[in-house]
Amino acid sequence: MTDYLILGGGLAGCVLASRLKQYNPSSSVTLVEGGPDEHDNPLMIEPMGTFQLHMSTFEYNYRTVPQANYDKRQVYNSGGKVLSGSSSVNYASWTRGGADDYNLWAKLVGDDRWSYNGLLPFFRKSETHHDLHHGKPGQHGFDGPIHTTVSARNYPLRDLLRSAFLKGTGLPFNEDPNGGNPIGVAPYTENWRDGRRQPAGKAYGLDGVQVLTKAWVNRILFDDKTAKGAELSNGQTIFATREVVVSCGAIRTPQVLMLSGIGPAAELAKHGIKRNVDSPDVGLNFHDHIAMAQFYKIKHPEKGLSAGSAEWKDPTYVLGIPADTVITASVPHEVLQPAMETDNGQKVVDEDPHLLPSRGHVEMLPLYANAEAPLTDLNIPFDGTVISSGTLLLLPTSRGSVKLASAEPQADPLIDPNYYDTHADRAALRYGMRLSMRAFETEEGQAIVDHELVPDGYSPLTSRSSDEEIDAHVKRKAATWFHPAGSAAMGKVVDTNLKVLGVDKLRVVDASILPCPIGAHYQVVTYAIAEQAAELITADWL
Repeated sequence: MTDYLILGGGLAGCVLASRLKQYNPSSSVTLVEGGPDEHDNPLMIEPMGTFQLHMSTFEYNYRTVPQANYDKRQVYNSGGKVLSGSSSVNYASWTRGGADDYNLWAKLVGDDRWSYNGLLPFFRKSETHHDLHHGKPGQHGFDGPIHTTVSARNYPLRDLLRSAFLKGTGLPFNEDPNGGNPIGVAPYTENWRDGRRQPAGKAYGLDGVQVLTKAWVNRILFDDKTAKGAELSNGQTIFATREVVVSCGAIRTPQVLMLSGIGPAAELAKHGIKRNVDSPDVGLNFHDHIAMAQFYKIKHPEKGLSAGSAEWKDPTYVLGIPADTVITASVPHEVLQPAMETDNGQKVVDEDPHLLPSRGHVEMLPLYANAEAPLTDLNIPFDGTVISSGTLLLLPTSRGSVKLASAEPQADPLIDPNYYDTHADRAALRYGMRLSMRAFETEEGQAIVDHELVPDGYSPLTSRSSDEEIDAHVKRKAATWFHPAGSAAMGKVVDTNLKVLGVDKLRVVDASILPCPIGAHYQVVTYAIAEQAAELITADWL
């Protein structure tokens, strides 16, 4: 028996458990995680270990269903299968996104607590910002559990690369992209601390929390329409006197809900699951960030300019991911609006929220390393002769789904992000790729790279390549940056207090509740969701 039962010991679950215990020390909190505690594993601690975690036992090694817009190719997707979840295995990028991303969220659900200003106290609460003297006033916290750093290593190509992107994109330099406006060429912010990872459970602390690892959730238990506990795969049953919270992430959370009888009636019936609540939007509205990496052979690899080189010797280089610059751009009206009108079959007004120039539709993230995604089979060498430049589609309009493959709790669900399905997404990603290529076509860019490495049968791209030529490369090798969200969306599956609609004493706290994409990597927003959730839940029981 416990007061609060949290199912899923990932980033959100660890933060929530820690805060609930902190806010009410006399309460009992139980956290259930399917993976092991690997907080002290060197692969988890050290930045360069990150490149070895995909396809390991420490991650869920998913494959999407064949993607219609990728020539039926299955795409690798994953998440942390360890205590602290993806905060134990990710690249530790620390990006917040734009204020208008959150303001759209608040408008969609009719609750300003989820606007940028509504979440700002929780952004601040989670972080210890790296610089007391710079950054936008009032935007950052200085005593939170997660410590950030910015461009903390002096990589030899940094100045040349930044100059290439400033000149090639025409974007301004943005000293503080995490202050509500991410647009521009900016220093790369991350949450490695002194070269070590800060997993959520370790950074926040789980003292006083009962933590069960290697414990899989079979289903949530109900007394009619009231959640009362959960059944685990080991046969154990745990009852909660106050609330049950699902924090299994955007892929597993809808699966747990459906296995527990909450979901689309037809989907439940297909798998012989007794219906508790017909919730037709469980598993829908699923979205993810496309990552389209381009790989370049560099000039002068003998100088130790990229990870994998024998001359990559500076000990500070391995204290974080080999990156120091992030570029965020808004796609112009004249590019995006016609594509949206093709998708919608009608006129799109200039004031449409997706067209706001403050919104970061695409991100470019150059890495001084090969960052080839699993299952792309490009065979790019990790030998110091290659750099990567990833273009991320941050605000996709394509929507997919998560459905059950079977009623077996440990079976992977059917994951369909429906990548690259809309004309708007295609226009936006092409625009971002062309910006990136323009940077490498400048004098400064040409001083860095020799040529693009492409799959057999493909020609290198340029900023003047046709839409069809770019799309051919996307279909062949685009992947994901592992930011799934939206599959238990606020306003559809949960209310603005994160309570599951149609039942009592059950909430969802993770990125699955996002009703729309956020133009950022999802670490920061997930910390903020969990921080606000802890206050909402605590207030209900005081």
